[in-house]
Amino acid sequence: MLHLPVPVRQALRDLAQDSDFLLFGELHGTQEPPQLIATLLDDLTTLGYGGLALEIARSEREPIMRWATGASGEVPRFFAQPGSDGRGNEQLLALIRQVAEKGWQVLCFSDDPDQGCATWTERDSVMADNLAAQWKQCCPDRKAVGLSGKLHSRLALTEVGADLWPSFAACFQERNPLSVVRSVDLVFHGGSFFNQQLRTLPDRPLAEAEIRKDTRLGHSFALHLPQATAATFLAPPIG
Repeated sequence: MLHLPVPVRQALRDLAQDSDFLLFGELHGTQEPPQLIATLLDDLTTLGYGGLALEIARSEREPIMRWATGASGEVPRFFAQPGSDGRGNEQLLALIRQVAEKGWQVLCFSDDPDQGCATWTERDSVMADNLAAQWKQCCPDRKAVGLSGKLHSRLALTEVGADLWPSFAACFQERNPLSVVRSVDLVFHGGSFFNQQLRTLPDRPLAEAEIRKDTRLGHSFALHLPQATAATFLAPPIG
């Protein structure tokens, strides 16, 4: 679980209440993003959430759900043979089991090889359509909370990453205008993460988590966290 001051947790709860799709822009390879959703899980369930949207290839959804619901004892390939970018970590796997125990559905929106994405923006566009299709199929009457890389989660164009626009979140919002989409940039003030290798973040001391109206990257809000903790994996990451 992640420690959140009462005002921060209430602000996130209010944001979730006003959203249909609440997307957290993460730094891959950290433990805190799935722990954040786990911390908010009871609140989110009460508010009508029932979909966990993840930047995992769409074809992985079925084996993930079989494992999460206990129908299969085989750990999904995405986690048994994790890639080197840090996404297939133990902390996310634990969150998947937690949401399944509450009757949630996992929505895997990343592209499959047969979808032919040659560029970053093509992939973001396809991811938006993948999410819409799985959401409609699996839990159309529930809200969804999600995790993606922070450049994918932007809702407005800014100077940072302007060549990688439109983003996944922006594409989804444009094509689903009746859904209220909000995004939160997760900003770490120190610590470490795993992407290709163990890496260290610059230290900018912060006493406790804070919510800020920080739109530098084009998100609705920014959640500033004191430290990142490098994710752990069931097996050595490949690549």
